[in-house]
Amino acid sequence: MKLALKNSMATKLIAMYMASSFIVLASFTLIVQYAIKHHFYAQDYQLLNSKFLTVAATLDDLQSNSSPVLTENFAFLWVINHDGKLTYSNSTLALPPALSVQNALEWKDNGHSYRGFRFKMQHPQYDAIVLAINMDYHKSFINELDIVLLWTFLISNLISGAYAIFTVKKGLSPLQELQSYLDKVSIQHLDVRVPNNKLPVELSQLVATQNKMLDRLQCGFSRLSEFSSDIAHELKTPLTNMMTQTQVALSAARTPVEYQDVLGSNAEEIERLNKTIKDTLYLAKSENQLLHSNKEPLKLTTIIQTLIEFYELLAEDKNVTIDIVELNLTEDGIQLGDKQMLQRAISNILSNALRHCDSNSVITIQLSSDDDYNAIKIINTGEPIPASSLPYLFDRFYRADKSRKHTSSVGAGLGLAITKSIVQAHGGDISVSSIQRVTAFSLMLKKTTAALF
Repeated sequence: MKLALKNSMATKLIAMYMASSFIVLASFTLIVQYAIKHHFYAQDYQLLNSKFLTVAATLDDLQSNSSPVLTENFAFLWVINHDGKLTYSNSTLALPPALSVQNALEWKDNGHSYRGFRFKMQHPQYDAIVLAINMDYHKSFINELDIVLLWTFLISNLISGAYAIFTVKKGLSPLQELQSYLDKVSIQHLDVRVPNNKLPVELSQLVATQNKMLDRLQCGFSRLSEFSSDIAHELKTPLTNMMTQTQVALSAARTPVEYQDVLGSNAEEIERLNKTIKDTLYLAKSENQLLHSNKEPLKLTTIIQTLIEFYELLAEDKNVTIDIVELNLTEDGIQLGDKQMLQRAISNILSNALRHCDSNSVITIQLSSDDDYNAIKIINTGEPIPASSLPYLFDRFYRADKSRKHTSSVGAGLGLAITKSIVQAHGGDISVSSIQRVTAFSLMLKKTTAALF
């Protein structure tokens, strides 16, 4: 409980508000006290100063006491000569020794409070006049005022604290509303979004960020669910084929040739399983930046020419020509990157182009570059990609034509996803267009990318 209160934002806000109120009220109280005391001080000084002027004008009648001013019991009077001796007093009240040298003094005598002022004067016989006044009334008023100020201070702080609690609770109520929405978020309810039209401006950006995070979580969870389903299907199909063929082969005596056919078929299914597992692991490593890479300057023309030689026989079977066209290629198309990764990315695109292009057609590989990027564009004419499939073409296990599944490849629909991860690892991006039987894949590779290697 103590830890909760210590880390409570509401508690801290209330404490800061009450501390501010305490300082303001305390300052106000002290200022009022000082102002009242200063007012009485100035009032007493003006009164006694006026009396001093009157007394100074009647000093010549001091010895005869004929001046009514000297005998009036309005104040206490002491006259001091140049030797510092008291020459006259109008009362039995003793002159405080400090007033012989100080200009102002407050003191107590027999339970009464007094304030006196020493007035220096130019006179051949007398050096100074000391006038004092009883200030019991002032003290009584100030004491009563202090009590009023104290109670006002205490009550104001209590009211301020209660108001702080109410204000903070009211002000933080949008956070409680936000929490109520977030409490609804679960694996089964990832579609919950926090409406920000009723929330204050200070929380709008936080809610917008929170909703974006929920969007990413929902998308990631959906992709994870789809991935689990897809990978299970991809592994189940070849295993089912192998089991069926094996059971059929064992159901009766077979010739060696028939056993060899079954083993050959099983080997193909195992190869498909192996490739699916390897591709899946490769994607997992790429997403977590765990791929081992060797960064080196590479000439893209040389890499592509090597791939063309590798696919030459397949191209000849379909009577397809693969051409390289260099457009504005600067610095001989030098790319800083990993050779095997780039070969794999380009090979995935080129193999797809050969698989789906028309016979007796041409596959064009265009190379270009600018100050920051190298561009590779692979164009083929043939079977188009449906427009509805283009946004999902680089997703895992996605195929534009489900009917072609496993008919001409042992792939599991991971090739383009792997290509995208490799391109992104080189600080670039990949896009595709398919218009009027012309399909083009564009790979943009940043020339100098060290961040992801």
